[in-house]
Amino acid sequence: MMKRGSILKLTATLLLIAITVVFSIQPLTDSERGISLGLDLRGGVHLVLQAEPGPDGAAITADDVEKAKSIIDKRINEMGLSEPVIQADLDKKRVIVDLAGVQDPDKAVEALKTTAKLTFKDAQGNVVIEGGDLKDARAGQGQSSYVVHLTFSPEGTKKFADVTSRSIGQQIGIYLDDQLLQNPVVQSAITNGQAEITGYASLDEAAQYAVLLRSGALPVSLSIAEKRTVGASLGVDSLNKSINAGIVALVFILLFMLVLYRLPGLVANISLIVFTLIVLWALKGFGAVLTLPGIAGILLSIGMAVDLNIIIYERIKEELRLGKSLRASVEAGFSRAFLTVFDSNITTLFAAATLFFLGTSSIKGFAITLGIGIFASLFTAVTFTRMLLRWIVGINPRMNTAWFGVKRENDVPGKKTGEATPATQAATYEDVKASMPFYFNVVKRRYIWFALSLIMIVVSIGSLFTQKLNLGVDFIGGTMLDMKFSQQVTQEKITQAMESVGLEGPVVQLSDNDTAVLIRTTALEEDKRNELLTALQTQVGDFDRESLKEDKVGPSIGQELTRNAFLSLAIAAVLMLIYIGFRFQFAYAVSGILALLHDVIITVGIFSLFQWEIDATFVAAILTIFGYSINDTVVIFDRIRENEPRLKRGDSYEDMVDKSVWQMMGRSIKTVLTVLISLLALYILGGESTQGFALAMLIGVIAGAYSSVFNASQILVEIKNRMKPKRGGKAARTKA
Repeated sequence: MMKRGSILKLTATLLLIAITVVFSIQPLTDSERGISLGLDLRGGVHLVLQAEPGPDGAAITADDVEKAKSIIDKRINEMGLSEPVIQADLDKKRVIVDLAGVQDPDKAVEALKTTAKLTFKDAQGNVVIEGGDLKDARAGQGQSSYVVHLTFSPEGTKKFADVTSRSIGQQIGIYLDDQLLQNPVVQSAITNGQAEITGYASLDEAAQYAVLLRSGALPVSLSIAEKRTVGASLGVDSLNKSINAGIVALVFILLFMLVLYRLPGLVANISLIVFTLIVLWALKGFGAVLTLPGIAGILLSIGMAVDLNIIIYERIKEELRLGKSLRASVEAGFSRAFLTVFDSNITTLFAAATLFFLGTSSIKGFAITLGIGIFASLFTAVTFTRMLLRWIVGINPRMNTAWFGVKRENDVPGKKTGEATPATQAATYEDVKASMPFYFNVVKRRYIWFALSLIMIVVSIGSLFTQKLNLGVDFIGGTMLDMKFSQQVTQEKITQAMESVGLEGPVVQLSDNDTAVLIRTTALEEDKRNELLTALQTQVGDFDRESLKEDKVGPSIGQELTRNAFLSLAIAAVLMLIYIGFRFQFAYAVSGILALLHDVIITVGIFSLFQWEIDATFVAAILTIFGYSINDTVVIFDRIRENEPRLKRGDSYEDMVDKSVWQMMGRSIKTVLTVLISLLALYILGGESTQGFALAMLIGVIAGAYSSVFNASQILVEIKNRMKPKRGGKAARTKA
């Protein structure tokens, strides 16, 4: 009866998953109602508009910023732009605007930042009518040019009638932002509340000004503190490359788990499908915008989700090797691995939370997907996978354990069933050494590992002092243009074109048969930027405006990003120190944080050594390394904590730590491999926009794997040896 019930539950669950997958494709991928794609995937423009004090020096109030946000919102709606995201940062006096899919970013930017203060002045220069007296403004066609028809409010109609009555034969100037538009002579009194502004070159131009006048004048002047423009074709290309990277990573991970763990590996793959569904539906449900860093977060969380299954499955295999039944092994494996899984992932969650609260808009997208991924992986690994394995075991509790990757009869010749085998937590140190295909004492050679790490740290710090970091525009401010020409170009021609408009800066050719070019220069205002683009087109050649990517960051934004980067690292380190100290001991926390600093210094140092550019995503990578590296360290610490109470009088603490490290060695290698698969796919196939992030993560993960095995636990041994005196010629034993 139980067997039949398990079959029915398993069949119904698998059928439900298949149906959910089929019926999720359309809602999730729908261009209008599916998951919202960010600017870097759809193309568009991201703006940070900074409120500037007026000529009178009056302080900018929160009310001014809120009014500016409302007027910008109205302008966007009038222009018919879809799915705008508009936020007011009252503390920093900014308005943040995201316009995905906008066809003409330059036109939209100009319309949004224009103050649009309309005034009418008499012949003596006195302001007689202001924009607040306006009721409506519409574009139209006059006798000789395109015009904007103005309709005044009742109060404005009265004012206009009065001023025109006493100004017959005199001029009345019409000004927009203190620039004279026209200066007509009044022929007669105008009492119908109608006027028009003439002289526009096209109906579109007249319509744009009509929108500005209808929406009202901004209460403060706005400057562009940050601007990121991504062409539509470049966004589509980035999306396609990211999807390809995800597919490749997923296929490799599915095969990896199937080959390595057989039946549980198949269950893990099914759980991975559920995990992906949960993440995607959560993004849609929360209304989150999926960005390129967000896709990187999903890929990384897929690798981490598989890590959890590996930790649990290895524990189940240990229980099977102890001679326990299949049912008991599954239950014990999940129960004993739960705390390890929880501890190792909560530390990564600290990094995700810090990124969300202190990161830029695109980095917040990464933090959201990483955070959702952590919660989803905990559910699928701890609850859903456990449920499926229970049903499978219920179908045949006596199935061959080879389906779980364990052949009991081949474990250790001469051992009886139920006797502890080398891979189990109850194995002796001698058993563990004898079971390894190759073995060397990790702990006793700790000064070698410390020396190697010290060399790498010294080289890294030396490079930081001598070469410093190759900071991108995200940190130092400036304008970066990523463009593709229709023919081969040379750096000399581009440099000459820049010099012709009074600019200088590094030019990097990015291959694509010498047609792709990256230009960095000082922060450019719109007029200067358009002057540069015109010079490039006339002196160098045509370029594809659809694939043009532009980043402009003001100095204040760069300084803020630098400050937030250091603050993020400090907060994440303190949170991890407190948590590990609480869950383990303070000695463990100090060891873990020192190992983390090793990983961060080496990653930053290598970027300095090779002068690879550092952008905002690099900060996300460093914080993620912070969270992920401690993940593997906590897994090893958990085994040390478990083995420590089994120490007998006279046993060596160093030998116990060495045993723990070797017991977790295979597990550490397997978990690192799954993440490396995801990162390699992202680096090779994910496109240029994510390469820097993926490269930093690859270096950090490898450094973290090294420090988790060869540094963290050895630092712990050193701390413990100094906390308690040695007795009997052996390393001191420390009680838990």
